[in-house]
Amino acid sequence: MTKTRETKEVDDRSPLREWSEKTLGQVEYLTYLALVVALLLLGFLWPRMFITVPTGSQGVMYRYFAGGTVTDRVWGEGLHIIPPWDHLTLYEVRLQQKTLNFDVLSDEGLNLQVSVSVKFRPYSDMLGHLHRDIGPDYFDRVIKPDIQAHVRRTFGDRSAYKIYSSANDLMLELRRISALSRKELGDGEEKKPYAQIQELDLVDLELPDAVLAAIAERYRQEQLTLEYRHRLEREEAEAQRKRTEASGIRDYNSIIGELSPDVLRWRDLEATAELAKSSNSKVVVLGGGAGSSSSLLFNVGNDSTTASPPASAASVSASSASESAASAASSAAP
Repeated sequence: MTKTRETKEVDDRSPLREWSEKTLGQVEYLTYLALVVALLLLGFLWPRMFITVPTGSQGVMYRYFAGGTVTDRVWGEGLHIIPPWDHLTLYEVRLQQKTLNFDVLSDEGLNLQVSVSVKFRPYSDMLGHLHRDIGPDYFDRVIKPDIQAHVRRTFGDRSAYKIYSSANDLMLELRRISALSRKELGDGEEKKPYAQIQELDLVDLELPDAVLAAIAERYRQEQLTLEYRHRLEREEAEAQRKRTEASGIRDYNSIIGELSPDVLRWRDLEATAELAKSSNSKVVVLGGGAGSSSSLLFNVGNDSTTASPPASAASVSASSASESAASAASSAAP
C-alpha cells in the first residue's frame, strides 16, 4: 500500500519537472543567444561609437538627426563616444607634402616636363566648411588643378631659354600662390581660406633636346668670345710692354750720345777695375792718346796658358807704350 502511494506521487511530479527543465533550457538558450547577439552588435557598432582621433588630426561631425555637418566645431585628439547613426570624419591638419608631375608649354609652344613639390595644410577652424563644400579629397579636387593652372600660366609667358636662365625669378613667381579661398559664401559669412599652400618648389625641369643643344651652343660661343677678348687684352699688354721697352732703349741711346769724353773715360776705368777683380788671367792695354777714349784690350784664359794677342792688338799695344813713354819723358823734363 505504501509502495503504491509513493509511485503515485512520483508519477504526479514528473510533468512539472519536465516542464521546468524544459523552460530552464530555453531560458539558458535565449540568454546565450542574447549575449552572442549583443557581442556581435557591440563588435559591429564599436568602431562607429568609439572614435579615436590620432595625433595631428581633427574630426568633423555629421549628425544624422541634428542638421547634418557641424561647421562651428571640430573634435580634437583622443577618444570620443558618439551615437552609431552619426559619423566623424578625420582630417590631417599637419603640414603635408606631395609631388606633382605634368607637362607645360613654353612661349614657343615647346613641351616641357615639370615636377613641383607642394606643401600645404588645412585651417582647423574651416574644416567643417571644407568637409561640407569639398570633401576629404580636397587636394585632388581643388588644390591640384589650381597649382597646375598657376604653373602653366607662369611657364607659358616665358621662352624656354628664359625659363632655363631665370630660375630665381621663376621660383619667386611660383610661390605667389599661397591660399585656397572659399568660392561660395553664405549671407554674413566672412571670407576665409580653406587651406594654405605653404610652399611651392620647382623640383625638376626637363627641356627638349633641341633647346638643350641650343643652350649649350650659346654658352660655347660666349666662352669663345671671352677667350678671344682675353687674347686681345694680352696682346695689347704685350705691345704696350714692347713700346715701353723701345722707348727706354731710345732714351738710353740718346743719353749716351750726349755724354762727354771724360764721362766715357770714367766708365772705361770702372770696367777695367771690375776686370781687375776677376780671378781669371787677362791682358789689359790702355791707350789712344789724349782727348780720345781709352782703348781696352783683354784676353781671358787659364793660368797655365799664355794668351798671345793678335798682330793688330800688338801694334796698338806698342804704339800705346811708346806714347806712354813719351808722355812720361816730357813730364820728367824740367
